[in-house]
Amino acid sequence: MVNDLNVGGVFIPGLLIVALVALACTLLVIPLFSFSRFYRRLPFRPLIDVATYVISFFLLAQGLNVLGLFA
Repeated sequence: MVNDLNVGGVFIPGLLIVALVALACTLLVIPLFSFSRFYRRLPFRPLIDVATYVISFFLLAQGLNVLGLFA
């Protein structure tokens, strides 16, 4: 199965699409975390942001793989 997106003859890799969707999800989730008192007390919040991105990327890739849309 080919996982590339063809836009005007330019192939965009499937992982790049998943990475951009994970970035959008992370940018939507981080403000929700900021309302929590626990998030404000964390010593190194950028590390939590990166971990949130990695987790959302993994969950998206795993979900697409289960659905059969991403091999």
